[in-house]
Amino acid sequence: MKKAISFILCLSLIAACILAFASCGKPNNDDATASRAESGGELVGGWSRAASPVITDDFKKVFDKAVTEFDVDYTPVAYLASQVVAGTNHCVLCKAMQSSYVIVYIYEDLEGNAEVTDIVSSDAAAQSAQGNVVGGWAEPESPEMTDNAKTALEKACETLTGAAYTPVALLATQVVAGMNYRMICESRPAVPDPEVGYVIVTVYADLQGNAEITDTIEFQNKINSNSPEASETTNAAKKAVDGNMRTYYELNDGTWMCDDVVYQYRLEISGRMPNAAKDSTFVYLSNIEEISFEQAYMAAGISSSTEDYFSPEDAVLVEMK
Repeated sequence: MKKAISFILCLSLIAACILAFASCGKPNNDDATASRAESGGELVGGWSRAASPVITDDFKKVFDKAVTEFDVDYTPVAYLASQVVAGTNHCVLCKAMQSSYVIVYIYEDLEGNAEVTDIVSSDAAAQSAQGNVVGGWAEPESPEMTDNAKTALEKACETLTGAAYTPVALLATQVVAGMNYRMICESRPAVPDPEVGYVIVTVYADLQGNAEITDTIEFQNKINSNSPEASETTNAAKKAVDGNMRTYYELNDGTWMCDDVVYQYRLEISGRMPNAAKDSTFVYLSNIEEISFEQAYMAAGISSSTEDYFSPEDAVLVEMK
């Protein structure tokens, strides 16, 4: 009898062990789902969509530390994505000098240091709060997508081909005969191995529940980078210069930019024009290493011949003294 009881106990222990090992080898689907919900969803290259676009106080400190060396005023609007490396890469939508939307990439190392690694510009003018009135754009209190905005985008995308838009943050609304919604979305082209990028989308929803996309403005595709080195560039704006002819920018790599054209040189060209009482100085951003004083003043508006003027890709006059 004792032997029989011992045998039954042994069988019970073996069965319990088998069940324990089986459960250890199985992934916990509930945990996996919870983890994905917290991260907001995985993109490509190790980037994860933000669970919330709200700029937290902790991230604002990181952001302020990263942009401290820049003269250009960048205001964070919505947190877009992150990438865990030896530290963390952050992707955030900003207003540049309160006039246009840019995407700023920040690398935060394990010691808490932070630096801007890239800035991607767009032609999208940043909305300013004008109050929730007919004809005026209003900035929401939070960049979180509302149910109405999501519904409008889903309705507008029903006939969309060529790309899929995933809403990330609500930027502005406008009351018209219906409602305009402006939002930033992930853009995923309908091709094999797509490069995920960002696009500013404007959706109009009428009073009958119809909706259509009325405007899209793309950013450069940058979210497909899978390493901090790949996303790092030195082409971020370091300093804005208000020339008396044009505003231009000094870039971190020592080049210069005006009207979205990058120039290798900033040339100060001085001399005295014929019959002038004093010297003049012309400041050009240029991809030509040397410009003579005669070329400089002729291209500044003196010459009546178009052949004496530079193409925008070659040189642009930014200051005249």
